[in-house]
Formats: sequence, C-alpha cells, structure tokens
Amino acid sequence: MDMTKMSTKEFVEKVHEAQAHARENKEHSGYGHPEKRLPSKQGIR
Repeated sequence: MDMTKMSTKEFVEKVHEAQAHARENKEHSGYGHPEKRLPSKQGIR
C-alpha cells in the first residue's frame, strides 16, 4: 500500500475500515464483554 499516492479521503476510509475490523475482533474475543470472553488455556493443566 503506497500511502504517498493516496488521497486524504482514501486514507481516512482505510483507517476507519481497520478500526472497525479491530473492534469486531475485540468484541468477538470477548474483551469488550468479560462475561462473553473465550476461555483461556493458561492455568489449565
């Protein structure tokens, strides 16, 4: 991705897409909601 040839609008759209994707991943993993958090393998023997 060559950011020197992108317009400001294109850059902002790309940043917003990345933020939305990160937010969806965070919610899916349960970090936004402790009760929905996926089980961890740490501490299990």
